[in-house]
Amino acid sequence: MKNPKLKIFCDFDGTFTKNDVWVNSLGKFIKNKDKFEDLCNLFDNLQITAKECLIRELELVENFDFNKFNEYLDKEELDEYAKEFLNYCRENDYDVYILSEGLDYYINYILKKENLNLKVYCNKLVIETGVNGKITKLKCEFPFSDENCEWCGMSKRNILLSNTNDLENEISVFIGDGISDSCIANYSDIIFAKKSLASYCWKNNITYFEFSNFQDIIKKLSNLIDQNKIKQRQISKSNRRDVLLGG
Repeated sequence: MKNPKLKIFCDFDGTFTKNDVWVNSLGKFIKNKDKFEDLCNLFDNLQITAKECLIRELELVENFDFNKFNEYLDKEELDEYAKEFLNYCRENDYDVYILSEGLDYYINYILKKENLNLKVYCNKLVIETGVNGKITKLKCEFPFSDENCEWCGMSKRNILLSNTNDLENEISVFIGDGISDSCIANYSDIIFAKKSLASYCWKNNITYFEFSNFQDIIKKLSNLIDQNKIKQRQISKSNRRDVLLGG
């Protein structure tokens, strides 16, 4: 297959960006670092859902200020080869989707700062204000959740399913690094993983390619295409079919 129909799905925090923006920038408004770390550990150990973790972390935010937050976001950087990767996808007519359990405000802010226009699926930041207009609380909404799944705030699996057509031999590529990426890994044809996602794939016997940056991904994808080794993963195809058939 010399011209595969690839659909690229990519995590944002710590994958498309160098840092986990949620922890690095929004985390600066959390004073109780011990409780914040406890929540992160509970989520990493699958003891609380992504939804619960997000809601409880936002409850720890104090004295939030958009101007200050924007200053932090101005210092956030993309992976050094992220734009090169996007150019590679554009040249080969591969659609790219950003999938994140993070919040729309900071994702859109960073993408706008970098002059990037991408399809983004994530959770929505909601602001509560007092009588004087001062921000009193940060909350969130889950516009892309799955009604039958209480675990994920943003169903990355569903976005992959609705944007990949098996009947047209489209092949899904997922790029990620965290626990929130573990579900979609079971439905992706090709997986590029690092950190917690790589560990999950290894423990669950899911084939993946480890990467450090997006240049690694460009090289590996190019090699796979040259060697005619791009194909749908049968177990993932079966999993996708089961979901679509209500299995």
